[in-house]
Amino acid sequence: MEHPAFSDAGGQAGMEIWTIDKFEPVSIESNYYGKFYNGDSYIVLKGDRHIYTSTLSYDAHFWLGSKTTQDKMGSAAILTITLDDMLGGKAVHHREVQGHESSQFLGYFKPAIRYLEGGNESGFTEVVTNAGAEKRLLKLSGCDNMRIEKVAADSSSLTRNHCFILEFEHDIFVLMPEGAKATQRRKIISVANKLRDDEHNGRATIEIIDEFSSDEDYAMFFEALGTGSKEEMQTEEEADTYARADVSTVYLYRVLVGDELDLIALSKPFKQGQLSSSEIYVLDTPCSGVYIWLGSGVEPEVKKTYNEIANQYLELKGYPNWVNVTRVSEGAESSTFKQYFHNWDTVATDGTVRALVSETDAGYFSGDADESAAAAKLIGKSASARGFMPDNGEGSLVVYRIADSTEDITDNFSSGVTSFFSGDVYVVRYQWTNDSGEDSYVIYYWAGSEATESDKQAASDLVSQLQEELEGRATVVYMPQGKETKHFLNIFKGNVAIYLGGSSSDYQPQNANGSYDDDGIRLFRVEGTELGVDMRVQQVPETANSLEDDDVYLLETKDGVVVWNGKESNAKEQEAAQEFVKLIAGDKEITTMEQGEETDAFWEALGGQIDEKEDPSGWRLAVNRRVTTPTTLTDVTVTVTGRVKFEDMDQEFSQQDLSDDGTYILDTGEELYLWHGKNSPERARAATQDIIKEYIIDDGLERTAASAIVIIIRQGAEPSVFTKLFPEWDNDMWDNLASYEDIKNETKAANSK
Repeated sequence: MEHPAFSDAGGQAGMEIWTIDKFEPVSIESNYYGKFYNGDSYIVLKGDRHIYTSTLSYDAHFWLGSKTTQDKMGSAAILTITLDDMLGGKAVHHREVQGHESSQFLGYFKPAIRYLEGGNESGFTEVVTNAGAEKRLLKLSGCDNMRIEKVAADSSSLTRNHCFILEFEHDIFVLMPEGAKATQRRKIISVANKLRDDEHNGRATIEIIDEFSSDEDYAMFFEALGTGSKEEMQTEEEADTYARADVSTVYLYRVLVGDELDLIALSKPFKQGQLSSSEIYVLDTPCSGVYIWLGSGVEPEVKKTYNEIANQYLELKGYPNWVNVTRVSEGAESSTFKQYFHNWDTVATDGTVRALVSETDAGYFSGDADESAAAAKLIGKSASARGFMPDNGEGSLVVYRIADSTEDITDNFSSGVTSFFSGDVYVVRYQWTNDSGEDSYVIYYWAGSEATESDKQAASDLVSQLQEELEGRATVVYMPQGKETKHFLNIFKGNVAIYLGGSSSDYQPQNANGSYDDDGIRLFRVEGTELGVDMRVQQVPETANSLEDDDVYLLETKDGVVVWNGKESNAKEQEAAQEFVKLIAGDKEITTMEQGEETDAFWEALGGQIDEKEDPSGWRLAVNRRVTTPTTLTDVTVTVTGRVKFEDMDQEFSQQDLSDDGTYILDTGEELYLWHGKNSPERARAATQDIIKEYIIDDGLERTAASAIVIIIRQGAEPSVFTKLFPEWDNDMWDNLASYEDIKNETKAANSK
């Protein structure tokens, strides 16, 4: 069924908004975008044109005001389906509730979304032009995602941790919260200026009251308000999030459609193959809300009931009705949905992953599907953080090994293969000369999978000491075993070997079964894409289950060493294996074996042959994990009591969102960049480990604080791979920004015009 109000909808990229009036969608003029009446419901369509394919994709949000009616809510949900049907069913649906909107939705309306009292039945009762006769108090909540809401013009509405704007006659008072970040202060003043221009015809006087203001200034504000004093203001307690059985667990259910909601829980790891085209599923996440997945074979009339299913699910779980609900259809899943699955096959479903990879990898793809698939394989098999390449690896380094004590072992790495052990921790200080002729540094922290907590802590202490010695000029990379970055491997010329054991076994050969002294069996995987750059050999459990089709393996026995070439391995890996095998074989006989030509003795050494693996191609899983997770920016606040708080930023973030007195996490899915502004509080810089741990523990993804790559950078020393993740980057931006004091003075100067 089509609707004439949507006849021209979605024809081009951009935003379109409709309100619901008497069960019908009514188009809103663009100058009213961002203003929402709390008595109404709205439909917001956002179309984006793909950078490579030029096709349009859509996000359809239906927004529910806090005082909207059931009729309007139901109409908004149904009409969103009608709109999507007219767009070919390609839109991702989002339910947004006033006060709890997603960061994606709030990001459409800068500098802030505005809530107005009333609705279309009351003739839109909010006065929006030339206000002044009415005393009005506006509360600005949120830091980076700001909301404006009218509250009672009384001192009881005031709190110390929110900004308030008081309009009285033709005066606009801005009550700034103490400790507000620079970006927040700019946004607040921008809101005040917009109020003056749009609703007071530019004739109002703006007075900014902040922690630097005198008692007389505060008295002037409270005199205009007519009640209260600065001393009476309280700190508002933040509302708790809704209760979940486990705050970090992701749940996936198959929905049995009937009179009552019947759910069948699916077990982890969640895989794309678990989703049947004839079924409906619910994905319940700790950070992204609830998803309703509709298979392509579900009856159209059943698909239209997804909002009812969502409501039943929230009620069954005891969740509040404001929890974000997103509807995704088979074949049009969002990246935020895919990231919760172990093996979402982006390569297979999209034919090419060019559209999903970062700028770093985009140049590897062409219009030819086979070439693009080959490039995807290259990326999937390459080292982690392939874009983090500060230089060509020709600098100097100092290597420390932490194993009960700290030892400088740099001389061990003067030539040949670099050996690391899973039971130890290593800290590498790397120095090179940058393009400006200045010394630059990277401090690598490599943690073996079996390293002790005490050794990890000692390594962290050493990293802090080196940072202090370098006066904060170093980029720090925390890197777990198996996640070695391309640059890290490059500084060792791609000659890296990782063994089981370490100081606890006096660096004697070991295997996973603890049987090396008896059977002499070890198994190593050789992997990489460039000789002399990212090749590495790593010891793995000596079972057939460790074998991957796309790698080369070295099987050591008492009698000799077998070089096993997987059928999808590349020639460079096979060449590298011929060098690595000399390290392992010593004077033992070396033989080469192709996959499919294994001897009985080969399988016997590995404990027997196994059935075909469900996921035979490791590179495919790797590249899918790299490209399905969206790049996000998160604001981090560490309170004076040590509490860590996070706020998701707009998906279309920019450098202007970074405040020089703030801390942020830029998450690419593969690595986390923790960015500290030059004026960020010392408590935030000191809480690095707590920030990472708390950020990861609640995200519901297949990673832990011990398995994530974390790159810590300071303002002014950003690597190019970080800056390329922003639409534009200006190294001089912060130097050219007007100071807060200058902005206040400019605002005061405008008062006299």
